[in-house]
Amino acid sequence: RCQTSPSLTLAIARVAPLSALRLVFARATQFPKACFPSRNAQHGANLPPRKFVRTSRRSFATSPRSTMAPTENTPDDVFLEDLQGERSMEWVTKENTRAIAAISGPDGTPERDPLFAKLRAIYDDEKKIPNVRLRGDFVYNFWQDDAHVKGIWRRTTMGDFKLKDPTWETVLDVDALSAAEQKSWVWKGPSFLDYGPGDDAFRVDRCVVKLSDGGTDACVVREFDVTTKTFVGDDEKPFVLPVGKSNFCWIDRDTAWIGADFGEGTVSPSGYPLTIREWKRGEALSDSTEIWRGQPTDVVAAGSAYWDKGVRYQVWYRAKTFYDTEHFALHPDTKTMVLVDIPSDFGFNTFADHVVIHCKSAWEVGSLKFKAGCVVAHPADAFVRGDRSQFTELYVPKDERCSYAGSTETKDYLLIHTLEHMVVRVYVWKFVKAAVEDDATKAAGDARTKNKSTFQFVKEHVAPDCQSFEASGIDADRSNELWVTTDGYLDPVTLSTACAPDLEISAPCKENTAWFDTNGMTVELREAVSDDGTAVPYFLVKGAGVVDGGAPVPTVLYGYGGFEISMLPGYSATVGESFLSNGMCYAVACIRGGGEFGARWHRAAKKEKRWRAYEDFAAVAKDLVATKVTTHQTLGCMGGSNGGLLAGAMMVHYPNLFGAVVSQCPLLDMERYVLLTSGPSWIDEYGDPSVPEERAALLGFSPYHNLEKSIARATAEWGFDAEAAKRGEHVPATLFTTSTADDRVHPSHARRLVHKMRALGIGGKVLYHEMIEGGHAGAADNVARAKVKTVENRFLLDVLKNGKTVNGR
Repeated sequence: RCQTSPSLTLAIARVAPLSALRLVFARATQFPKACFPSRNAQHGANLPPRKFVRTSRRSFATSPRSTMAPTENTPDDVFLEDLQGERSMEWVTKENTRAIAAISGPDGTPERDPLFAKLRAIYDDEKKIPNVRLRGDFVYNFWQDDAHVKGIWRRTTMGDFKLKDPTWETVLDVDALSAAEQKSWVWKGPSFLDYGPGDDAFRVDRCVVKLSDGGTDACVVREFDVTTKTFVGDDEKPFVLPVGKSNFCWIDRDTAWIGADFGEGTVSPSGYPLTIREWKRGEALSDSTEIWRGQPTDVVAAGSAYWDKGVRYQVWYRAKTFYDTEHFALHPDTKTMVLVDIPSDFGFNTFADHVVIHCKSAWEVGSLKFKAGCVVAHPADAFVRGDRSQFTELYVPKDERCSYAGSTETKDYLLIHTLEHMVVRVYVWKFVKAAVEDDATKAAGDARTKNKSTFQFVKEHVAPDCQSFEASGIDADRSNELWVTTDGYLDPVTLSTACAPDLEISAPCKENTAWFDTNGMTVELREAVSDDGTAVPYFLVKGAGVVDGGAPVPTVLYGYGGFEISMLPGYSATVGESFLSNGMCYAVACIRGGGEFGARWHRAAKKEKRWRAYEDFAAVAKDLVATKVTTHQTLGCMGGSNGGLLAGAMMVHYPNLFGAVVSQCPLLDMERYVLLTSGPSWIDEYGDPSVPEERAALLGFSPYHNLEKSIARATAEWGFDAEAAKRGEHVPATLFTTSTADDRVHPSHARRLVHKMRALGIGGKVLYHEMIEGGHAGAADNVARAKVKTVENRFLLDVLKNGKTVNGR
């Protein structure tokens, strides 16, 4: 969905490299849209997720490295952790051949499958709504199609964009750049010099762009001039950072704050920067000046400097864990950086001359008591000085099934997005600036602690049931114009324009292609009851010809359940073409660990409570069968990254509930995950295997460590005789997909689990497919996206609908 609509930077977060640390597939569509071990197979687009937090300038999370040494009795299959070693790639090649032969036939390829042509057409659709960002006189967009496989960065004017067929001007051709430099460049986006005082002509022409060779999280950073449409030449001494998981923040045209690998102690165990260095144009990178450093156990430390509606902010932060961050702000009097005195799990943002704080837990400030989940604002300077007398409550959840989902803004309005009983509501507040104080006004009170800027509530907007609704400023510092997008499982994305505060009065601008006939299809929000009595919501989309009370039909159940990511309705052409149009159903489970009901819902499945997420997902699966939507034999499940762990757990712990499983870019070994790539940053989500009680919980659900137990359970609980269990007949048909270039979740998780299943003799119905490029998104271009999606969806169609037996031997 993320490439199908303009860049709805749904929030006022301005200090944010951490979105890339979350276990979220680049294809995830969740309500506070973000990026962690997760990929949004749910909505079918392998593209960057949006978040209700303006990640261009702030939003934090992460976690410290385990103290655990390499595991004792290191298993023989760890050779598969050598990403591109000869032995490991021989194994990958053999498995890829096996998977393609099993799914496409011995003489076939995914590209010959009629489904591939349909999915390729979806990804290359020239009518899909471009994801745009306004900068100066132009809106910019990154575009991929059959003629631009790696993509082009392009622009047009705002007026032209609103036309049916805009005229685009290419700014950077990534295909041509890749050919010229003999690299497989994958576009990771630009960062423009911030707006501020002075002539815009000197602020809208320069940016840095991030490029990844093959799609990894590690990128090069190169300064680019959008006026000349070229990289800044050596004669101008451009800003260039080598490959790495680096941070870059403009301070002014000739100064930046950077974070990179400068040797021992400058990066975290997860590979993210721990220092802020001030870098002057023309200065050697090694001569940049370190101005601040986080702690060795932090996940990341970074800084941000920006203008917010004429107010200058400088913020440093250190993420102690994925969910605990300390912020430091510039004191208005001493001009020193001081710790912002709020609990470390709270969200911290700004709007003009106010701070905006999301209270993830109850907060007592003097005589004031703020409820968990509420959002409050306070004059910024006064807050940093220590005053706590001028709060405005912008949102207070009505009950435990109401939660804050992020904020967006325009020049004069702050829009608080919420999810209340799975329905989107937007509360609109007007910001009234303080009048300029004359001498008489100043004499009447202490100007240091009095600030007459205020927020005034205007109205609320309620989205229809089972629909998503998003609104954000087109040029948030300078106008009240809004982008408004709406969509649902059966309704393609519609892009409209509006003017705050009147979100309901909008003018349609563009609409995505309706790829499948929805006649007779329905969507409903249901609830299943988990083992502990908790009501778990899920969406059910009934496909073509499916009638209430009719015979059970094949169904695909998608889930994620982690990192406080919420699952909301969204149109997926690939789901519609692959499943719904073929008379199948599609369900999305909103299980604990997600963010549908706020931090409490997420914390209910963290660390040693992780099992709750799996019980919830299993409860939805059982409910689908109990209500005769499907049968266990014709029910499949799918999930990516953290959702891939969920799918792997279903294969091992609940194989009797499913006929097929697809696990994408998954974590699967919960003992060694802290030793691989970004793994240490997720300890606060899953637990630390060096802590005995947490280790016990991790090994209790870790799919890799429970394969042998599943054989015993097959006879004791699921009705298989001993020989059948040893042959793995209890294991549902399962497909693992991943990418060699994934430096967020190491592909060895899936490699090693499949290798172990084959060694145990229980891998007869298991397949493995690995893309060579693509990073954590699983694919880097539309051809690759269509290929991997064809492999996954054809597998589910053949097993669930066509009754095909998988031969993975």
